[in-house]
Amino acid sequence: MSNLVVDYLGFFLSEIWSLCIQMSPFLLLGMFVSGLISIFVNSRLILKHVVVVLVVVVVVIVPVVVAATLRDSGASKGSTVSFLVSTPQTGVDSIFLTYGMLGPVFALFRPLAAFVSGIFSGMVINSFDDDTHHHLPDGESVSHVKKPFVERLKSGLKYGFLTLPSDIVVPLFQGLVIAAAIAILLPPDFIAEYFSSNSFIMLFMMLAVSLPIYVCATASIPIAVVLMAKGVSAGAVFVFLMAGPATNASSIAVVKNILGQKTMYYYLLLISFTAILFGFIFDSFIPIGPPAMSGVSHVHATDGYGSLLLTILFVLILVNAYVYKRKGEVPKTAESETEFDASQDRLSIMVDGMTCSHCKESVESAVYSCSGVESTSADLLTGQVIVIGSGLDEDAIKDKIKSLGFSFK
Repeated sequence: MSNLVVDYLGFFLSEIWSLCIQMSPFLLLGMFVSGLISIFVNSRLILKHVVVVLVVVVVVIVPVVVAATLRDSGASKGSTVSFLVSTPQTGVDSIFLTYGMLGPVFALFRPLAAFVSGIFSGMVINSFDDDTHHHLPDGESVSHVKKPFVERLKSGLKYGFLTLPSDIVVPLFQGLVIAAAIAILLPPDFIAEYFSSNSFIMLFMMLAVSLPIYVCATASIPIAVVLMAKGVSAGAVFVFLMAGPATNASSIAVVKNILGQKTMYYYLLLISFTAILFGFIFDSFIPIGPPAMSGVSHVHATDGYGSLLLTILFVLILVNAYVYKRKGEVPKTAESETEFDASQDRLSIMVDGMTCSHCKESVESAVYSCSGVESTSADLLTGQVIVIGSGLDEDAIKDKIKSLGFSFK
């Protein structure tokens, strides 16, 4: 019995290592490109000039803003839904990883489907929505001082190889564990034998699994590879890749909070419809079977020392990112405690629900938009938000944070 457990553990770890070898070069490249983009793309400029088409184009390139911030900055409900539908599928890191593990067809089809579904969903929402499009006055926006290039370069590299990995390290590890478990425990012909007779069954089965359970866009890819190897059709896998990252219980609650119950129902229907539609198109016109996928998924396993070094570097970056995430960032306002003017107001608010750098950025941006705020800093680990200014209205600040979908401890 103990030998069997050891054997299965060995197979499990071997499968995780194999998946890491496959994904490491593409995720490292994605991290690098994401860092470069963060240097040259001003997210506040995006927020200020967003429309339905523009938000999707920007999201396909880099998802640097959050839906609630878009809404609060003047985006219509249609633009916000376009963002929500498109963003989870099209992070730079996930596109590179899709190419590496599922091939160029998936890598091209995924952002194309995100673009079309985002445009379509935004137009549908705006057609049924009588909400007026509103812009905040320019005076309420936070000024953005252009930093020296060297400083921006350091900031970009930090984002690409520290901030971004710290956001995805936990769900990515969970995805690897799930993928390895499926590869070992699910019989090779189980899905092909019981579900392959009707492709629609697989499409709706993947949709039913995807809607309530969150799996991030990057973590969903190794799971998709294993599912295809077990006999799931490419279209059904695409439904999982599209619907899984876009929906889960918590995000649906946030959508209801910032857009209303009616729009939430439209959002779920649009995600389900477009996922099934593009899955059907994929199966009908772009047939990809396990043999073709298999050739892609193992091409990096024998690359030698180069592949080994990249994988070790990738693992070290993830470990460092996890340590960074657990330690948390020291609030900048706390660092300058000696410079604190006694005549200024100082608030400390404990926020629940911040999980990534984008959560932190959206909370800080929301607080900055309140009158009297001079500086603010959010700590991801503790949830503490420190606000310094004059004539601060604590209730107004909390309402702003709450409008993003967060709660208080």
